[in-house]
Amino acid sequence: MKIHFYIYLIISFSLLVACEKDDICAEATPTTPQLVITFKDANNINESKAVESLAVYAIENNELIPIETINGINTDSIAIPLRNDIGISNFKFYKNHSQVDGVIEGDENHIYIDYNTVQIFISRACGFINNYVDLSVLNYDPNIFGTPEGNWISGYEVINPILENENQAHVNIFH
Repeated sequence: MKIHFYIYLIISFSLLVACEKDDICAEATPTTPQLVITFKDANNINESKAVESLAVYAIENNELIPIETINGINTDSIAIPLRNDIGISNFKFYKNHSQVDGVIEGDENHIYIDYNTVQIFISRACGFINNYVDLSVLNYDPNIFGTPEGNWISGYEVINPILENENQAHVNIFH
């Protein structure tokens, strides 16, 4: 009878030691950060300047994909997701945005963000997140991208080329 107790005790201890905590990803776990952009006054680059009725669309395979949280808002800063599958993201920014019968209207500009992706393992439950390094804003090249359709953005500045969190701005856009 004692032998059964010891065998049971050894098996129970082995199972207890072999178990891991639940594979649940806590809400406080870091996620892939978004690119934080602030809008500045082109005449006074130290002063924030809100964009009226701003909408942002990601461009993938020549298709406009709206960023739902940035659709006709008045703001001086935004956070947008970058693509994980390639090292460049292509966006259309619309100032004075409106949409009538599915036709997008407003003053538009293209923004091309170039970067390298770094995958970071968080845990078995949470998987990987991406951080971005060597962030740069590409100049608009009409030979590659066609004739620009708008010009309300007068310039931009990368102020933090490493995107690890959303606690600070990464790019200033002047208008």
